[in-house]
Amino acid sequence: MSRAFVKEDDEELSGFRYDEIHNKKTLEWLRIQEKKLDFLLNDPKGSAIGTAKRDKWIMEIETAIAAAKEELGL
Repeated sequence: MSRAFVKEDDEELSGFRYDEIHNKKTLEWLRIQEKKLDFLLNDPKGSAIGTAKRDKWIMEIETAIAAAKEELGL
């Protein structure tokens, strides 16, 4: 096939595609982190975890959620 009919991707288009894929993955990761946080805060099984470990995880997850939301502009 002749290269005359093959559209070459420019860097800007590739950047947009990368950003879109990255944002989708970040949103999915954010959804999972919010489910983890909900489990630790509201589920009786989450309460069964040791208090120190549970509190540490809650703090880490809340920090990660805040950073992801800031990155996404939410």
